[in-house]
Amino acid sequence: MKRKAFTLIELLVVIAIIAILAAILFPVFAQARQAAKKTQDLSNMKQMGLGAMMYATDNDDTYGQAYYYKDDLGDTGGYVHWTSTHYPYIKNKDMFVSPGDPQKGIVPTNPACANIMDGTINYAAPCDAQVPKISYTVNAALMPRKRRQADPANVVSQTSVDGIAETILITSFSNTAACVNDTSQNQTSTGYKNKSHRPTNAYMTTTTGGKWAGDNAADAAIASVYAVTMTVATEAWNFCKTGADSSTRVHLKYIQADRFGSGSNYAYADGHAKFNDPAKTLNPNAFQWGKQIYSMGNKPVLNISGQPVQ
Repeated sequence: MKRKAFTLIELLVVIAIIAILAAILFPVFAQARQAAKKTQDLSNMKQMGLGAMMYATDNDDTYGQAYYYKDDLGDTGGYVHWTSTHYPYIKNKDMFVSPGDPQKGIVPTNPACANIMDGTINYAAPCDAQVPKISYTVNAALMPRKRRQADPANVVSQTSVDGIAETILITSFSNTAACVNDTSQNQTSTGYKNKSHRPTNAYMTTTTGGKWAGDNAADAAIASVYAVTMTVATEAWNFCKTGADSSTRVHLKYIQADRFGSGSNYAYADGHAKFNDPAKTLNPNAFQWGKQIYSMGNKPVLNISGQPVQ
């Protein structure tokens, strides 16, 4: 019996059906991959948050520093980064790179030391005690950049924090290197280009902007500190992505607030981690970036109406 072949129309119908199914399924597969990356990122956050809690337990219930100079003078001798001081509690360099970071992390200012715990000063060939690449940074409200003993910022006690379960400790570094490096991005000399040691914060010096560094006497003398608004943050995120010098923008520009669609994962000061959208973290009635400058005499943080954030 002679077999009947497919007609051209039948073949075209089958091809059309396959194309429709592919159009439906491919986005589903992409969403599944993104969800898996988000889950792994959340696990990274959780492990880093727990590591920070163990560090605090071993250090009189105080959080660590974002970084400090090896020689207590300046950056030419290299840095000791929080990933070094906390590494004994985490012990996995890969955990510091987010699966949702398209750049696969930012490299240190100087080359990473072969031994992540290396605090040796070497002026001829300085290395940073830091992981080789990092996709995360810390909230300077809890882990300040006390670069040297002369800096007025101090380590923060867990007992001094308002709403420890609602205060962000670790967040996502920006996917855009220019947002982190600002004035350093155009350097051509060896070293001192990337600024992956920098912590972030959600404070500003006026109601419309002005970065708060929180690590020198001039910052400490500022009469009022305000909570960054979503409007100011959005402008800073958009501006730094142009590649222009963004050093005058608020330091919240260092974060990637939309690593996973509408938001990012965060580790909180009590060690837990969860997904959140940036507008919610910046809500002055439920401010999640530190209601006081804990590292600077508990200076209150104000909303743009001049009242303490809640």
